[in-house]
Amino acid sequence: MDSGARLSPQPSASEVSSVSRPDETALCCLLPPPAWNISLPAATRRFPEACQSGGAWIPVPSARGPQWGAAPAPRAAGPAPEADVSPQPPQQLFGPEGRPVPCDWGGLLDERRLVAHLKLALGREARLWRGGQPQVEICDAFQEVVLQLLRLKNIFHFSQSTFNLALTIFSRLLVSVKVKERLLQCVTITSLRLAVKVNEEEELIPRIKDFIKHYGSGYTPNELLRMELAILDKLHWDLYIGTPLDFLTIFHALVVLGWPHVVELLPQRNPSLHVASLTRQLQHCMAGHQLLQFKGSTLALVIITLELERLMPDWCTPISDLLKKAQISIEQLSRCMDLVKQQLRSF
Repeated sequence: MDSGARLSPQPSASEVSSVSRPDETALCCLLPPPAWNISLPAATRRFPEACQSGGAWIPVPSARGPQWGAAPAPRAAGPAPEADVSPQPPQQLFGPEGRPVPCDWGGLLDERRLVAHLKLALGREARLWRGGQPQVEICDAFQEVVLQLLRLKNIFHFSQSTFNLALTIFSRLLVSVKVKERLLQCVTITSLRLAVKVNEEEELIPRIKDFIKHYGSGYTPNELLRMELAILDKLHWDLYIGTPLDFLTIFHALVVLGWPHVVELLPQRNPSLHVASLTRQLQHCMAGHQLLQFKGSTLALVIITLELERLMPDWCTPISDLLKKAQISIEQLSRCMDLVKQQLRSF
């Protein structure tokens, strides 16, 4: 996958990038130097395609989190107008006792490998997470643009983790820099395009003109490419943070492996469908600006906690185990839970 960009001649580093109008600045931040003189992270410089056209490209992540079922079948690169953004459960894999079990790209998972996935995600989160809230004047607009993103028709068959990464990129940016309300839509769509470049296979990434046709008809290719560079510059070209969906999937798998009887309590006894349902709750909560003060791991554990409270009387035991593994305090969990309950009232 490409990991750099070659753009048309750009202003010097001292000039400000324009996005939606010639007189509007992109996040009030400077454009990086032209692509042929840009200083990229070492992981990015290793890719010889870094100077090809098509915008800013990110290396493929080296690790993938667990999922319920086998690796998904290849998706068609072209649009399918009737597709939607709802999570699609993968085909189930079953253990020796006939119960569905979690797997990753290396096969079936046991608790040791799940904990390894969790530690990897926690490490990425600790390195990149920055809590806070967006500026007061865009709080209401924040929820609206996030919900608009979640309502988009998934015509290119992007994975649910791609949409969750887009929300994470968008949220990280808003707690890092001030963004004018008129730029929020452009930032949201650009965050989705960056997430696609991180998560999706290269042959499934739509051309920028096709992407704009369906998701950003109010913008030109050059405006989106310049916004990509502005976002990457503010996030230090490092987008691969552990997302709330990563943690939700890991926590759910740990509960099912450690307490197998919970499968009997799930809708249709299907962990994959259950994760899909919890994912919708999680992403609705990510539209609440007050929850940006909490890490994605905390938010995901709250969603799991509320669900286990509803499903099983002995929910305290698995939650205590997850709190210890994720190194989350009960005080953090309690504060986050109060706000999640408020947010879910509108779900």
